[in-house]
Amino acid sequence: MKKGEIVLGAFCVAFFSFMFYEAFKLHGVGRFGEVGSGFWPMLSLGVAVILSLSWLVSTFVALAKEKGKAAEKPTPETIAAAGSRRKKVALSVVCILVYIIVMPWIGFILSTFLFVPAFAIALGERRRLVLIISPFLITAITILVFAKFITIPFPKGAGIFVEFSRLFY
Repeated sequence: MKKGEIVLGAFCVAFFSFMFYEAFKLHGVGRFGEVGSGFWPMLSLGVAVILSLSWLVSTFVALAKEKGKAAEKPTPETIAAAGSRRKKVALSVVCILVYIIVMPWIGFILSTFLFVPAFAIALGERRRLVLIISPFLITAITILVFAKFITIPFPKGAGIFVEFSRLFY
């Protein structure tokens, strides 16, 4: 697993470094004395490069520590836990893909409202109160912040779902 993390960490460092380099082209855009359009991409990508580097270094350190220890034979419990994690990841990916595919037809509000509990169940959440309250809260907060305050347009859906979406934004 650590070798896969090294490859992914190296990819992240390379990708974010390239994007940081490309963000310099945006730096000159803007007026004197104001934050230009390249500031936020450069800031966020710089942080991403630093975090990716720290992750890569910590993975190398953990790999070096593991090489010093004798290889342990996996127990049935660790094998079962790994299978459970793989199942959760697969279900999460399926939930996200269905969410993305269905959103243009049923709209952002309804698809998010259905996605939140489905994703929580896929991750292993079983508390009924969380599964009942979280779709309302997450959908409402997302609509308030992005559709009302920042005015980002969300997919409204097709047919009757357009009318439903227009009730909220």
